[in-house]
Amino acid sequence: MAQHRQAGRAPRDGRRQAAAPGRAARRLGGVLAAAPAVLAGAALLAQGRYVTGPPPGHTGGFGEPTCYACHYDAEPNTGPGSLALHGLEAGYEPGATRRITIELASPGMRRGGFELAARFATGPAAGQQAGTLRALDERAAITDSAGVQYAHHVEAGIDLVAPDTARWVLEWTAPEEGGDVVFHIAANAANDDLSPFGDLIFTDSVRVPAATTRPAHPRPR
Repeated sequence: MAQHRQAGRAPRDGRRQAAAPGRAARRLGGVLAAAPAVLAGAALLAQGRYVTGPPPGHTGGFGEPTCYACHYDAEPNTGPGSLALHGLEAGYEPGATRRITIELASPGMRRGGFELAARFATGPAAGQQAGTLRALDERAAITDSAGVQYAHHVEAGIDLVAPDTARWVLEWTAPEEGGDVVFHIAANAANDDLSPFGDLIFTDSVRVPAATTRPAHPRPR
């Protein structure tokens, strides 16, 4: 009888063994099916977090990524719109201060964001901070990372200043010495749906040489 009962159990054990691969496949399939939802949820969390400012090091300069790292629906500079830096049209006078205006425009955009850095373009100091950046109002802030200043939007600065237009104003004090300075900027013309899709990324860089001589100051009368 004992032998008979053991022989009777063998088919049930065989069925369990045969079923195990099927259950493993179903579990793996469930994990794979859930992966897009997990990634989408992570992306939504990232979008919400970046409303208050992007992570440092996303200007596109010196090997850095851009906003496209998180807003990847379209390649940078492929959608309708423009990104402009005003106030950097001429060579800089060492130690002088000038105002920089960032203007992002794109039809249908609902919110805007940016990140900018000013670094030496060449030479032993290439990639290092050049001069000093300062935010002039509550729409922007400066974050220091690894010795480089990153100017960027904050939550108060994502609203548009006009239909289809975002604008931010900074102040830059040029370095006392050094060579050419390059400004790298990346900006996001967002559709405000808190997802990585439907946003347009724009990038630009402006190289500003040092003035060969300081302009003469008028003598006091």
